[in-house]
Amino acid sequence: MEARTRSVGSRSVPLRGLHNKVERISVLGTGEELGHRVVGGFPGHRFPGVVRIDAPSVCDPHPTVLPVELDGELDLYRGAGHG
Repeated sequence: MEARTRSVGSRSVPLRGLHNKVERISVLGTGEELGHRVVGGFPGHRFPGVVRIDAPSVCDPHPTVLPVELDGELDLYRGAGHG
């Protein structure tokens, strides 16, 4: 039986609260390298933007795992939002 895959088009996956620089993002099952960009944030006050990860061209039939390689040890935002 052939596994079904689902195309995700031009959507993106958000990753919030990350202070690190992202070196590389890929799909574990296929090795496809994914593009990403940082949107928003206020670096001068240590408010990180949202990393928008381009969705894979095809998803796994089970959960799709996206390993994220960082420039160092994980550094997460631990403050509270304003507004």
